[in-house]
Amino acid sequence: MTLLSRFTVVAAGAVAVTAVAITALAFVTIRGDLDGQLRQQLAQRAARIEHTVGKFHGDIPGGWVPGGSTGFGSSYYAQVITSAGAVWAPKGDTRMLTPDTADVSVAAGRSPDTYEDTKIDGVDAMVYTVPLSVGQGLALQVAEPLGATNTEVATVGAVLGVATVIGVLAAAILGWAVARTGLAPVSRLAAVAEQVSATGDPDRRVEVDRHDEIGRLAASFNRMLSALQRSLDTQRRLISDASHELRTPLASLRVNVELLADDPGMDEAERKEVLERVVAQVTELSGLVASVTDLARGELGRGRNGHSPDGRHDVRLDEAAATALEAARRDWPTTDFHADLAPCVVTGDPSRLRVAIRNLLDNAAKFGPPGGPVEVRLSRGELTVRDHGPGIDDADEPYIFDRFYRAPEARAVPGSGLGLSVVSDVAQCHGGSATAETAPGGGALMRLTLPCR
Repeated sequence: MTLLSRFTVVAAGAVAVTAVAITALAFVTIRGDLDGQLRQQLAQRAARIEHTVGKFHGDIPGGWVPGGSTGFGSSYYAQVITSAGAVWAPKGDTRMLTPDTADVSVAAGRSPDTYEDTKIDGVDAMVYTVPLSVGQGLALQVAEPLGATNTEVATVGAVLGVATVIGVLAAAILGWAVARTGLAPVSRLAAVAEQVSATGDPDRRVEVDRHDEIGRLAASFNRMLSALQRSLDTQRRLISDASHELRTPLASLRVNVELLADDPGMDEAERKEVLERVVAQVTELSGLVASVTDLARGELGRGRNGHSPDGRHDVRLDEAAATALEAARRDWPTTDFHADLAPCVVTGDPSRLRVAIRNLLDNAAKFGPPGGPVEVRLSRGELTVRDHGPGIDDADEPYIFDRFYRAPEARAVPGSGLGLSVVSDVAQCHGGSATAETAPGGGALMRLTLPCR
């Protein structure tokens, strides 16, 4: 059963239960009121008959019958019974209403007046039995046909029943209309979700024209689709850029390997030169794959607020920088690294922070003069790395942190153009920033700024 059907059934069911309860209460109340009116009418008739008995001054002759009580049907019927069970009835009607033990008890003065429903000559009737004269052992029985009352009760019941059915149907239709209107955004959301699932393209959006909970759900769904679209675009761009950048070193590596395979008798010096090129190309490919992997980690692990939610805890940034410096000094033995690291604690992923710092150090050592100094400073969450190389051209500065971007004068230097992209990605994942500028006096100045406690 669909959600719309369930809403409709629930609405109709709730109204049906309420309507049936109200109808039953109204029916019982109306029937009780009509029954009370009939009892009051019987009591008034009995009172008028008792008034006529006053002419006998307490001595009612045997066999006396109330006047006007002959027959039964469209009018009332009256008779007198004795404490011995005898019946004083109009001529020919002695078996029309036979008293029972309770009626005889009333005539004997042992019970108060009573009302009871019975049948007289096949007609539904209400009988009122009341003592007629104190001390004489007589009781008066007055009967009134129930045809009119039953007809009125049946009419009221039918009207209430029809009203209940109409109310339930109206509630079902109204509930369906309200549910359909209220669930329309959910239907649109489901349709968009099904289309996105079928096509794999999250470019669709749900129209949001309300500000209630369903509107918030649709807006959240749209934001989720936007985030998914950005993630897919980023992954496609990363895959496209990586495949483009991998093509050239792979082709060069293949040429060198084929050269070695095709010429087994190659001169030893030439063979050594080719092997050195192969090793350098493999090293370059390894660095490129590592950078691409790190970028992919950052994109896949990035949360809704732009920060990576996994593997984050307090990190001594100065210790991470010291570890990166130790590795850089080992790989760049001719470069003189000067460090001034003030203690600083940040919240983040220590392995990614070390990778970012190491990329800054490698970039400075690569583009600085051979043996030239690289100055590293950490203070209040800002890590600066300065080299004394050619600096950054104004035309290149906006693109320094773009993936695979390499300035024209840097293309002769081995590299993939991903190192600074990784730095920028790590900074954004940790709520910080990465910037580059030309240092006063020449050289490049890189800044990695992170929230420091």
